[in-house]
Amino acid sequence: MKSRILLFPGSLRKDSHQKALLKYIATVIGENAEIDLLDPSEINLPLFNQDLENNPDIRAEAFAIHQRFLQADAVIIASPEYNGTISPFLKNTLDWVSRLPRVAPPTPSAFRDKILLLCCATTGWTGGIQGLLAARLMLNYMGFMILPEQITVGHALERRYEDTFAFDERFSEQIEFILSKFLQIVYSQQVERITN
Repeated sequence: MKSRILLFPGSLRKDSHQKALLKYIATVIGENAEIDLLDPSEINLPLFNQDLENNPDIRAEAFAIHQRFLQADAVIIASPEYNGTISPFLKNTLDWVSRLPRVAPPTPSAFRDKILLLCCATTGWTGGIQGLLAARLMLNYMGFMILPEQITVGHALERRYEDTFAFDERFSEQIEFILSKFLQIVYSQQVERITN
């Protein structure tokens, strides 16, 4: 039984560091899980506005994204740091999806009790720690079960290798340890859900 992991980069930039980091993570996870990369190019939602919630085209797109989250056993979000907080694109996408249970019942929450691992890659030395704090606050409110561990990559330009990353052995081992623990927790939750 493989876990289905949704990877979501919170940056619109085509060659973003967040997408590159998630590609690296997908390589590490390899055959241990089924990967679903939700590419930002697939999302064309307008700025959230309650007046647009009944627009059938917008609602259909929000539902499609909702289903990707709902069908995943767990989620990894690469959240870029914008002025010490999260990106408008990431918040806007999650705002639309979070509204569906309220405006279109009995749609279930796609986030409630969903295991989440946060990560970030930045050109600065902090690895986006301040932005991840903001992301953690919002995503916890939305119902995610957020792991205390997170993956932070500083000096991203120096560590980029084509469309992904190349890290030294010690840092690679740290990432592998975090991802291994993440997959173990996700698998345990799956087993518990099936047996109960």
